[in-house]
Amino acid sequence: MATRIKSWSKAALGMLCLLFLSFWVAVSFSGCMSLQMKESEVEAHFEERSQELPVYSELKDEEGSIFLVRAGQGPTVVFVHGSPGSWDNFVHMLSDKQLNSQFTVLSVDRPGFGKTRPKGAETSIKTQARRIRDALAASGAGLPAIWVGHSLGGPVVARLAVDFPADVSGMVLVAPSMDPELEKRKWFNWAGKFPLVRWGLSREWRNSNDEIWPLKGELIELEKELGVMQAPTIVLQGDLDQLVPVGNADYVERQFPEGVVELRILEGVNHFIPWSHPDEIKRAIFDLMEEI
Repeated sequence: MATRIKSWSKAALGMLCLLFLSFWVAVSFSGCMSLQMKESEVEAHFEERSQELPVYSELKDEEGSIFLVRAGQGPTVVFVHGSPGSWDNFVHMLSDKQLNSQFTVLSVDRPGFGKTRPKGAETSIKTQARRIRDALAASGAGLPAIWVGHSLGGPVVARLAVDFPADVSGMVLVAPSMDPELEKRKWFNWAGKFPLVRWGLSREWRNSNDEIWPLKGELIELEKELGVMQAPTIVLQGDLDQLVPVGNADYVERQFPEGVVELRILEGVNHFIPWSHPDEIKRAIFDLMEEI
């Protein structure tokens, strides 16, 4: 009897430890990244740079609405964030004087993130691409555009180029999650399926996990159509990227038609190129514009 009680005690202690660990993971992942700037922070960002505030738009569609932010004037450049994320991942691009003096610069909240509605995850990158493209067209922004996609925003942009080739003049794919064979679920994706962890996660982190689980299948479907890609494309990839392996860049070069892709491997750089090396993205945009 004493042995049985001791075993039960160990099992109960193990369960309590598991519950505590799950809750800690949830809280950590909810709070480890600020996914959306406050309006006051956005205002301060532009005021510090003596820039006009960007224009906010919420374009309604059959599913809900797509939230866009716009600055500058000229040919259109559109930024599409990764997972999780929001339009303000590229706030420094909208406030960049060199960019917005020559381009209409837009950044979008992808379905499932920021102020785009509905609030739930959209697991189809084809649907995401269509909704974003339709919102751009409805906003009055000039098309075709140069599209910049970071991380999971990369395959969304590539899907858009396949489905709406006339609306894409060029692409900058920044550490894009493209290769189905390299799309491995991380430990935190598995943890995010555990009910207590899921309960403790913010909406953005839940939606991020929900869209990443089926991503491999989405990429397999996309792979079948990459051979028709014609838009000139620059891939920026850090060689120290632990989240999206460098092999994804090689995959893009293999799958796209010959001569369409230029690889730019950044030495000593991780996954977060939009924050650590924004000038590389700017240079790619200007180089594409020159080629176009």
